[in-house]
Amino acid sequence: MFRSIIRSSVIVVSFGLTGALHLANETAFAADASSGDESWQVMYLSGQRVGYGRVVIREVTRGRETIFVTDSEENLSIRRFGQQLRIQSKTHTEETGDGQLLSFTFEMKNPPAQTTKSTGHVAGRNLVIESTVGGQTQTKKVQWDPSVKSPAWQDRLLTDSPMKPGESRSFKTFMPEFSKVVSININADDYRLTKLHDGSEKSLLKVRVTQSILPGIGMRVYLDENGDSLRTEADLLGMVTYSVPRDVALQTIAGAELDVATSTLIKVANPPAGLHGRAKSVFRIHTKGQNPTDFIPSGGTQTVEQIDDETAAITVIAVPPPRNIQPSRSEQQDYLGDTQFLQVKDAGVKEHARRAAAGSIDPGTIAVRMEQYVYKELKKKNFSTALASAAEVAKSLEGDCTEHACLLAAMLRVEKIPSRVVVGLVFAERYGAFGGHMWTEAWLGGKWVPLDGTLGKGGIGAGHIRLADSSLSDDGPTPITSFVPLLNVLTDVTIEVVSVEP
Repeated sequence: MFRSIIRSSVIVVSFGLTGALHLANETAFAADASSGDESWQVMYLSGQRVGYGRVVIREVTRGRETIFVTDSEENLSIRRFGQQLRIQSKTHTEETGDGQLLSFTFEMKNPPAQTTKSTGHVAGRNLVIESTVGGQTQTKKVQWDPSVKSPAWQDRLLTDSPMKPGESRSFKTFMPEFSKVVSININADDYRLTKLHDGSEKSLLKVRVTQSILPGIGMRVYLDENGDSLRTEADLLGMVTYSVPRDVALQTIAGAELDVATSTLIKVANPPAGLHGRAKSVFRIHTKGQNPTDFIPSGGTQTVEQIDDETAAITVIAVPPPRNIQPSRSEQQDYLGDTQFLQVKDAGVKEHARRAAAGSIDPGTIAVRMEQYVYKELKKKNFSTALASAAEVAKSLEGDCTEHACLLAAMLRVEKIPSRVVVGLVFAERYGAFGGHMWTEAWLGGKWVPLDGTLGKGGIGAGHIRLADSSLSDDGPTPITSFVPLLNVLTDVTIEVVSVEP
């Protein structure tokens, strides 16, 4: 169960930062529960029901070997600015009795965007992965470590060999949704009276879980004497998942909807006016229980200096796009290629790039024209799509910050300007707070220069705090992984403005 809450945590942040969630009664997948072990879960955020999940585990005999087949599904529905965004993710895995991964299929549906799907199988010393994004399918091979466990094995580990108080276990598992190997550490505390979904209380073993992909998010799993998880908690918006009967999981939601936008904004005590037009700003950030310098990088537009173990000073400077510069020749070639999310060869993307460049040969001028073109042409700020590819955005011309960032990055590459996307925080003057955001960087004049197609101001001022960047390469982790650093700054964080300069 704790694997699903890791995935759901990232989905909530990357897809629903500025919206409200409610339960979607999607049709459950068609796994044959009659021949397997079926369980249902229901998820809550800040006391409000937001989604449900289902897991079916079956044993299949192939020759002389017993194969464990697991089908899991999570359903979330997000309402962002009055628009509904539905997300359904499914995972199918096959493994040996000792957890050796044989194959997997992961699928995420987020209409109107096309379904994202990846399949993989272990072939000798390699994991062969075939992924489909925006209708394009690509295949890659990655070196496979046979000691890495299947993503479904961890739950069987707890039931086949229940933990005892004080016991610790560690292992590595492959998570298809992130296309990444994750280290898991489990430490059992002691039995304690725990409240369940129906209001009853039961003595359960409290187990603390830490994992490498979300190091800043603490998780607690409550196990019964058989090792079954009855309740799971995560330090993100009061996220709690319960094991429940099927009819309870599929109940419709009632009452007020949760506003995740308000819940995840980081309020600033003394918000300045016109921050996006300032040349320099200094912030003091305090992250309870974490060292900010561990996940807020220095370089480019910002420097980070540690004050104490939980506090840092962040200096952000505006870097205006340079003009009348020479094109990049052999620099940053890894940021020019056609990828599944940045389809440089797509006819629609190429046409938008041609229109935006308007005949200019100066990379700096082209970059600014493209930023403002994306800002103006994406008139419909559609929040029903989570993360669409550049080719999809070129056709629909709608979306939120992620769609603006991806289309702009692809258009820049058409004109041979290296580009990447950045995930971080942006100051929202309307709320006097920072919220999650994605923007674009272009390689201009020998340095990375930020552009924001959502704001369209000809570059950015001192109101952006960068957390991570990504080339959205096909060889790297899945794009959803880019949002993981946001999770480290959404819990017990305060930001204070120390100074601003015109």
